[in-house]
Amino acid sequence: MAVLRLAFATLLALSLAAFAAIAGRTLLYPHEVVVSEGAVRLATETWAHGRDLWAPDRLTDAPFAIAHYTPLYYLFTRAVQTVTGEGFLAGRLVSVLFTVLTACAAGWIARRETGRTWAGFIAGSVWLSFYAVAFWGTAHRVDAPGIFFEAVGIGTYLAARRAGRDGYGAIPWFVAAWCVKQVMFVGLVAVLLDVALDRNRGPLRAARYAALAWGPILALFGLWTWWSDGGFWSATVLGTVSKDADTPWVVVSNAERFFGSPWSLATFLAGIAAAVFFPRRNFLGVYLLTGIVLAIVTDANFPRFFPPALAAAILVAILLVDLEAHPKANEFALASLSLVLFAHLGWEMRPLFRERALNLTPSNTRLDAAAWLRAKVPEGRPVLAQDVGMLLSAERPVTVADPLVYSILVGNGAWDPEVLAKGIREGAYGAVVLNRPLEELNDREWTTLWISGPARRALAERYRLLDTFTIGQSWVFLEPTRYLYVPKEAP
Repeated sequence: MAVLRLAFATLLALSLAAFAAIAGRTLLYPHEVVVSEGAVRLATETWAHGRDLWAPDRLTDAPFAIAHYTPLYYLFTRAVQTVTGEGFLAGRLVSVLFTVLTACAAGWIARRETGRTWAGFIAGSVWLSFYAVAFWGTAHRVDAPGIFFEAVGIGTYLAARRAGRDGYGAIPWFVAAWCVKQVMFVGLVAVLLDVALDRNRGPLRAARYAALAWGPILALFGLWTWWSDGGFWSATVLGTVSKDADTPWVVVSNAERFFGSPWSLATFLAGIAAAVFFPRRNFLGVYLLTGIVLAIVTDANFPRFFPPALAAAILVAILLVDLEAHPKANEFALASLSLVLFAHLGWEMRPLFRERALNLTPSNTRLDAAAWLRAKVPEGRPVLAQDVGMLLSAERPVTVADPLVYSILVGNGAWDPEVLAKGIREGAYGAVVLNRPLEELNDREWTTLWISGPARRALAERYRLLDTFTIGQSWVFLEPTRYLYVPKEAP
């Protein structure tokens, strides 16, 4: 038993070291790493320059840099930027800090539930070991503060539940989580289900809890929509919800990235076992299952699995402590988890470690693409491009900061590509850089709706293909080839 525990602890320590290496290298890298980091950065920076966060003119005037999340992450990042200056460092510092704080919250919950520091170490380490956490929780993205606030809410509710109270003290934390990202309400839904299913409390107590929790959220939603003259609604609803973007094949493809991980499956199964065989852990089981269902119901992207990953991390720790009363079962659990974690570190995490810890150098081919663009496009001319990170690295003006979000807006009838078509007809853009050739664009494929219809036709009439460039290294979510179009009269 001692040998198995030492082996598992060693593997967890290696997971912490891998996370630290990925986070540290990402923090030091001054260019975009994850697609859409640039969009979140530009939304914050244009706000700092005096443009309201959800100003309606973000849909009508360049640069088109939409802030399509609730405000807390932008606020935190803007505060850090007063020290670090503009760039990716501030947002990544916020993300890494809150991702590590979430590990601390997971450890706090597990230790309090078991009375064992060992459980706290397991919970925090397992949380940081997930591929999705290392990938997304170190990037200039909004999710990390949200899952931290949710974790504290879960811990607060668990403490109250054990003491026989309703846990209203968790509500401010759940509201704060929603104020980071408008879909971060998994913990609140799980609490409402737990209260409703409890025979000693029931639906009426759940309704009271729901009113106290959803009341502030709905009030803030209404206030921000009114204050922004509808801009908040356009950005956070019409810019994120799309039947075209979230088709079944997209959801299945996204979910496969997570459920295709043996480590994710092993920890989820262990978490369910903890909730089933030790009924006093059933609320965390409800949280785990609620998180999985809501992740799939939405778009199943990496950060949607943060809540169930958090639940699984805590439940694995609790399971291993509770199984100490059953030595054979505990040995089997430790051996199985160690074997899967060993494979996870040696196989599944290797591409991410290579991308983040080894490829983030001044000589990587993604920066070669930026140098190629810088050589082809004169300074000062606005550029349309799907790869915003490339524009930022090339120090060329960004026109559309988040083409995918503007494509969703087009699909929802909230934005018209004619806004771009006028400039294309006039040859106002020094270049248009696409991730696929013009001939392959159509008015139905949702990722390119931002340049569909009149914009696509104007591009075909007024611009010509000048050059292409293929990024040699593999980057997650990044299409490799760039197609550079310039005005036909350009040399």
